[in-house]
Amino acid sequence: MPKPEQKQSVKVSIMQREFTVACGHEETAGLIEAAAYFDKQMRAITKGSQILTVDRCAIMAGLNIAHSLLQIQKAVGAQENMDSRLQSLHDQIDQAVINIQQVVS
Repeated sequence: MPKPEQKQSVKVSIMQREFTVACGHEETAGLIEAAAYFDKQMRAITKGSQILTVDRCAIMAGLNIAHSLLQIQKAVGAQENMDSRLQSLHDQIDQAVINIQQVVS
């Protein structure tokens, strides 16, 4: 049976507060990048408004990030739908060419 990956403690800083998070070695870089992104989003919110509490700022940043994620997922879904439709049209054209070749022969 494979041994589960060992977790390690990683310290990240968000809004000048340090947090320790357990994650796998392969996830460390992603965690640090995500924390930096979240910190940047929170700083942008506090800079542009009168939000006083860190909790409210975190909720607003989380909502903004979730909204962006959903927009990206919708765009990817639309692209996948377009790719599927294009493949279907391509298949129909191929079949039409085969049918024409059979009639001409």
